[in-house]
Amino acid sequence: MKKTCMNELLLISTLLTTSAAAQNLDGLLSVKDIAIRIKSAEISVPIPFRPKNTRAQKQWTIMVFMNGKNDLSGYVTSDMNEMEKFGPTENINIVTQAGRMREVPSYYPGGGYDDTFPGGGPTIPHPGWPSPNWLSVSRDAREVGVPDASANWTGVRRYLVAGDGDNPALSSTMLADLGKVDMGDYRQLIDFGNWAKRNYPAKRYMLIVWNHGTGWKDRIPGPPPARGISYDYETGNAISTVDLGRAVRGMGGVDIYASDACLMQMAEVAYELKDAAGIIVGSEETEPADGWSYDHFLAQVHANKTGLTPEVMAAAAVDGYKAFYEEQGVAATQSALRASGLEVFRILLDQWAEPAMKENPALIKKARDSSTGFRGTAGSRDLIHFLELVRAATASADLKARTSAVIDHLRSRVILHNGATGARFANAYGVAAYLPSYRYEPAYDELAWAKEGGWDDFVKWITAN
Repeated sequence: MKKTCMNELLLISTLLTTSAAAQNLDGLLSVKDIAIRIKSAEISVPIPFRPKNTRAQKQWTIMVFMNGKNDLSGYVTSDMNEMEKFGPTENINIVTQAGRMREVPSYYPGGGYDDTFPGGGPTIPHPGWPSPNWLSVSRDAREVGVPDASANWTGVRRYLVAGDGDNPALSSTMLADLGKVDMGDYRQLIDFGNWAKRNYPAKRYMLIVWNHGTGWKDRIPGPPPARGISYDYETGNAISTVDLGRAVRGMGGVDIYASDACLMQMAEVAYELKDAAGIIVGSEETEPADGWSYDHFLAQVHANKTGLTPEVMAAAAVDGYKAFYEEQGVAATQSALRASGLEVFRILLDQWAEPAMKENPALIKKARDSSTGFRGTAGSRDLIHFLELVRAATASADLKARTSAVIDHLRSRVILHNGATGARFANAYGVAAYLPSYRYEPAYDELAWAKEGGWDDFVKWITAN
């Protein structure tokens, strides 16, 4: 059992008496406004590529690490075309490291949680769990029409994204052809981040990692890999949660880290990144078929280009994602977390766990099983919903008070913006945690969240009783 030391208590006292800076996010576009801008982009050409400006420091550089060296290969060019619909603003760079390989049969690790194409149709993946029906689906029919040679390549390339309206060909400038590099190696992510910062300097940086994801789950080597994030089927490697934190620290940190991948918005993942990213964006649930809609995201960016603080940029990512899936009528989750509140959150949760483990296990288990859960193998459930159910059920005044302290801190200091859609996620509030109904997994012990805190002890208790 980890114990809270005196300096931690002082940290809580200091932070809880400091007022949070209010962020005005009301100026972000509505779903209707985004749709209008998406439509107008089909007939306009936003920002042309200007080589002479590439070395000048801009306000933002957005770095997208797109690992399509797996069964998502065809989606690389589709998503880059979404980026090109609006392209960057005058004061933003968008660079990608994009990997593709020859078509491979989809790997499916088992379970009943397939992704669904928005609006109905066959079950297919994108950066979520692959579907067992993948081989019966024609990928070309979903490729958003990219018939020319610009999409017919394999290997790993770096691009500077340019705006081209609705041109189906890739108009972005290829900066380098790296050949066959391991996109499942965290050191390659470090190299990309350092390269982007060196060649496209900016005051602020946003990193997006695009691929499959399994929340906190540690890497299990392939072929193919099935844990962590950024699966490379050619090498059998993936980036574990611990290595993801190591990678973002290795590039000197970023203002915003975002996962375009399933299940990554967990307390355990965010805590691993807390010293490397100011804001963490991701989905509690497996992402629906299309993952991020980059044109919806960039529509928000263009609309707010004169006031793109990190908070506004992160909210634009959440609201663009939400707007797209609301249009499609698909249930989805996306949120943004403040890293600055995670240390106190962990301490408060440790303090909550002490009386919780003195409660009737049946009460705690009922709250767990009734809380909003997420598909996949991460064993994750929405933490606030779980805590609310415990607070409603317990007769302990102490446990009620400690539960309220955790919830209040999460809502005021950690969760910056939440964008859940659909009735299924009415109680998905923005951050998930490991709450399995099966046995405890020893690999969890390797996380900083478990080494520094007591949630692992609580999970061991609840799974043993």
